[in-house]
Amino acid sequence: MTLLGSKKGYSKNDINFFDEFTASAKKQTQILGVIVFVGIIAIGISLAVLGYYFVINSGVKKDIDGLNAKLASDEYAGLELRSQALQQEINDKNQYYFTLTEMRRIVDETSAASTEIVNLIADCIPSDAYVTDYEVTGSTLSVSGITFSYYDAANIAYLLNRSDIFAGAIVPTIEEDNTMRDADDVANNPIDVYYDFAIAGNLVNDCVISLVHYANTETSVIALSGVSTQTVANGSEFEFTGIDNYEVSGVNYTLVSVRVNNTALTPEEFAIVQSNDSISGIADGNVEIALYYTEAEPVQTEAAEEGV
Repeated sequence: MTLLGSKKGYSKNDINFFDEFTASAKKQTQILGVIVFVGIIAIGISLAVLGYYFVINSGVKKDIDGLNAKLASDEYAGLELRSQALQQEINDKNQYYFTLTEMRRIVDETSAASTEIVNLIADCIPSDAYVTDYEVTGSTLSVSGITFSYYDAANIAYLLNRSDIFAGAIVPTIEEDNTMRDADDVANNPIDVYYDFAIAGNLVNDCVISLVHYANTETSVIALSGVSTQTVANGSEFEFTGIDNYEVSGVNYTLVSVRVNNTALTPEEFAIVQSNDSISGIADGNVEIALYYTEAEPVQTEAAEEGV
């Protein structure tokens, strides 16, 4: 029987196409779902982190507000003024201590004459000579007198040199004195020819090495420490180490200049002192060393520089 009209049918290929299309759409839907899920998780984590830091910052802000309120209270109202007053009191006491140690340095540098020297001179003076003037200090000795023999005066100097009390060999000054010759009462008497002699020299003694730290401020120079001294033998070496930096009451200072016996070191000499972090020398007398500092710049950490 013949069918009238048109009739549209579906082939196997068409059915396969619809199946593939459906599978692809389903797969894309699953991928989109995963992306949305991951995005939701990321947003949740971000919100959690922001919430955590918000809570932390709120706590820090609360602590800062509490600290500011505490500092504004009557208990802490005059704290800054009190701190300034205490710092001034510390500076005053440092200056007082410096004055006391400076007086001590003067005492250390003033050596008393040894009585042994007096006895030594007495042993060196012959019976036909006598002393007219005598002076001895911690560093010098001078003797003058009269003898009736030129060689006796020279022998006095020889005996004193042999005793090693002088820093170097001494040479006496000997002059013939004819004031009594041809006098009316002792005319032509050769015994009235005598000699004036004088002996003077630097005694062998210890040297005092003094050291003091100063700070250059905007208005003046203040002492950071008292005067420290050490006694060394004449001709011996002395040394002070660890001088490039100095700390007082928690404040760090940096060395900027040095004066030795009130004479500033040259830039080349100062560079050597800084490089060695020490100052040294040979004592050929008392030495006064003054170290001058300025307040060191505070060391900033990386966090401080970033404002954390």
